[in-house]
Amino acid sequence: MDINQERAGLEKKFFLMCEPVVQETGYRLYDLEYIATQKVLRLYIQNPSTGSALIEDCVKVDNALSPAFETETWIPEDIVLEVSSPGVFRHISNLEHFKMSLGEVLAVVIMGQLSDEQLVNAPKGLKGEKKFRGKLLEVSGETFAIEVKGFPLKINYKQVKKVNLDPDLKSVRE
Repeated sequence: MDINQERAGLEKKFFLMCEPVVQETGYRLYDLEYIATQKVLRLYIQNPSTGSALIEDCVKVDNALSPAFETETWIPEDIVLEVSSPGVFRHISNLEHFKMSLGEVLAVVIMGQLSDEQLVNAPKGLKGEKKFRGKLLEVSGETFAIEVKGFPLKINYKQVKKVNLDPDLKSVRE
């Protein structure tokens, strides 16, 4: 996972156009994805006070963006704009997402295996695992740490295949 990946092309243009509009309506642009083959632009917004978005919030942002979508000539014809909440099990894909998730429970899938260095003093059973669930303890520019079976497991972003918020009501498995 490259948490410092820069947006490019149309996705970058959409981001630069949409972010100020979303902020002016009182929300945070959590994420954006442009699927060129389907001509779909998905915006994921959050109310800063709740961390989520209601349908009314999404409609408000959609209406605020309509003038730009009707007048900007660089926007592909027949594009479909979808505005929604990032969801309870939201994808964590950049450093800001990790920082906003401190103290929350994450589901992490890694590529490859944990290194011997990562497993020093780790409880039995972690070796060979690729999926982890635990509370996010710390975030840095290179790694993050989650509590797995009472152990602070440090994971390098480059090892990560996928990370999602996992606020299951059940306690984290010990």
